[in-house]
Amino acid sequence: MDDRWKALWVLSAARVAMGFQFQSVGSTAPLLLGTLGLSLADVGWLVGIYLLPGVVLALPGGMLSARFGDRRIAIAGMALMTAGGVVSAMAEGLPGLEAGRLLAGMGGVLFNVTASKMIADWFAGREIEFAMAIFVSTWPIGIGIGLLVLGSIAAAASASAAFAFTGAFAAVSLLLIAALYRAAPGGTRSAPLRLSTLTRREWQLLGVSSAGWTTYNVAFVLIVSFLPTLLAGRGLDVTQAGALTAVISATMIVSITASGWMIVRIGHPTQIAVAGVVLWAVFLLCFMYAPWPLLWLTLAGLASGTAAGVLVAAPARFLAPASRAVGLGIFYSGYYVGLAVLPRVIGWFADARGSVDWALHAAVGFSLLTGLLIIWTRWMADRPAVARTDPNRS
Repeated sequence: MDDRWKALWVLSAARVAMGFQFQSVGSTAPLLLGTLGLSLADVGWLVGIYLLPGVVLALPGGMLSARFGDRRIAIAGMALMTAGGVVSAMAEGLPGLEAGRLLAGMGGVLFNVTASKMIADWFAGREIEFAMAIFVSTWPIGIGIGLLVLGSIAAAASASAAFAFTGAFAAVSLLLIAALYRAAPGGTRSAPLRLSTLTRREWQLLGVSSAGWTTYNVAFVLIVSFLPTLLAGRGLDVTQAGALTAVISATMIVSITASGWMIVRIGHPTQIAVAGVVLWAVFLLCFMYAPWPLLWLTLAGLASGTAAGVLVAAPARFLAPASRAVGLGIFYSGYYVGLAVLPRVIGWFADARGSVDWALHAAVGFSLLTGLLIIWTRWMADRPAVARTDPNRS
């Protein structure tokens, strides 16, 4: 196998471990609510805290790679994820779970930022879009596997066993990177991060586009985190609830790839993305209030993936080369802030209303808000009068 494809598959397999570990709280939530006495707000907090370290680590992640080497930082990230799984497995209450999730999240952020750069080093100028599409799709793949597997492990043994299994997955990924990954010939090092490279217009566009990427992911996270609990409340056991929720992740993976091909063939990325998130909201409402839940979850998953590529590619359309590194750091910092905080807030409101259904209604709202933010980003980026005033544009 070509070295660059081997590097892609090794790093992609490791990122599957991230999605798998992230999903551990959502898949075991019905048991955590009963055995540890957690609230829905606590579940939302444990979901979000995994991403909280990104608030402070997204920007300096590249600097750490430049100082210590990409491979070392990626391995360190996996080591922290392994340790986080162990600490979560040993937890006897909310504080222990918080510590484990925070530790694992630190590792996840370091690995995610570093691995993205490693793939860029291998594929720059050659099939970079295809390689990054494969890498991005590993997040829902890991979540889908977690939905199928972790609930069964927790039901057969305990929630602690499920958390321990996520640590073992990360440990295997660590060994794969250590044994098989080799640095790309002539790989680039991170440039110094200077906020002064960003123009006012770029700051504005980063704010809107980062908000869109955040609301999109919050909607998805709310679904995969709270839907198993909702289905358990409707009479399904933990395994059945996880399997039905996994339909969203499985169909989303198909949708991301298919919509990317469609955009290449026919264009109109904004229209396709907006139509997709609107249909996503409609199908979620149908799931809530109409019969045939499997049908509506399948259609929701197929609609949801259409916006992923458009949202994550948005900064490349308006950031100047000199500001791209720091701009992407800002973009992902906003994303991590939103995903760390909003699930907790939604869980609190669900507790206050006494119904987990509220979390699914919030997901509908966030999907519609994503559509508005996609339109707003495109409108701002296309304004010729603003573009001419940009000092970084010729």
